[in-house]
Amino acid sequence: MDALPDPMKIDWQALLFVMALVTILYLFLKVAFFKPVLKVMDDRDAAIASGASRRAEAAALVEARQAEYASRLKELRAKAFEHRKDLAAAAGREKQALLDQARAESGAERARALDELKAAQAGAKADLMAQVDALSESMVSHLLRQA
Repeated sequence: MDALPDPMKIDWQALLFVMALVTILYLFLKVAFFKPVLKVMDDRDAAIASGASRRAEAAALVEARQAEYASRLKELRAKAFEHRKDLAAAAGREKQALLDQARAESGAERARALDELKAAQAGAKADLMAQVDALSESMVSHLLRQA
């Protein structure tokens, strides 16, 4: 048992060897593992930041285009309203022109019908007067024969 080391005693050689090993392992890991991992993480953070800035630019562009679209839509709606108003006014003018033309035609037709009626009335009056004259002559001759 004397060949076994005392567990309560510090073995300075082993302790220094382990400390040197841990230091070498830390430096190796720092160069070989942590540095590339940190580089990847920094690249990712930069990509995220640039993505956020691009997203903000895209959002600003979308807002600008939406505002432009809204103003253009407002202009087009105003133009459509004006066009509809112009069409309604043109339709009203055309309707009025057609009504005026129909009134003029009906007035002319009425005047022509009145002229025809007056001519027919004059003809009927002349016929009646002729019949009255014939009847009165026949009555006069009949009364003269009786007398």
